[in-house]
Amino acid sequence: MTARDDLDNELGGPLPAADLLTDQERTDLLILFRDAQRQETEGLIHSVDAMIGALPRPLRAPTKKIMFGNLLD
Repeated sequence: MTARDDLDNELGGPLPAADLLTDQERTDLLILFRDAQRQETEGLIHSVDAMIGALPRPLRAPTKKIMFGNLLD
């Protein structure tokens, strides 16, 4: 796959503005986008763990599983 295809896939389809970018710019944007997603996921996991941490220990894992399933694994 090319950076263009990967970027279109990440953004949910082709965007006309992507035609104005060079291959290097598309690659850079793709890297930034994936890094932002990773940081967002890490922040969400940290927040959920802090919230669940207020519960008694036996209820933490089942509560997290019920509320979020496998989304945060």
